[in-house]
Amino acid sequence: MTVKKVEMKVDINCGKCKNQIMQAVTELEGVNQVVLDEEKSLLTVVGTMDPICIAEQLRKIKQKPVVVNIGPPKPPETKPEKKPECCKPCLPYCNNTCNLPYYNTCDMVNVSTYDNGSGCTIV
Repeated sequence: MTVKKVEMKVDINCGKCKNQIMQAVTELEGVNQVVLDEEKSLLTVVGTMDPICIAEQLRKIKQKPVVVNIGPPKPPETKPEKKPECCKPCLPYCNNTCNLPYYNTCDMVNVSTYDNGSGCTIV
């Protein structure tokens, strides 16, 4: 089944009505998201459920739903990934992570041992 967005006008007279609507719709199989706009009296349901089932469920709680729109949901907005800005040129092995406060891959560490294998020096 395909995911769809269903918008319906409903009567919201009080907090009890709102709770009944939300509870009735969220019980349906295939519901992913429910939004109830009290100012516009608009119920928006996203999921794989059947719009007729939504209307039937609302009629059971004495609502008179009016279908406004049925269609595909809007794709989620993707924000471009922000790369850290370097104030100094990075070396090729740094992967542009020089100025991250918690991790700095630009510092070079050299570990060596004495000829007999004991001890080490970190520069």
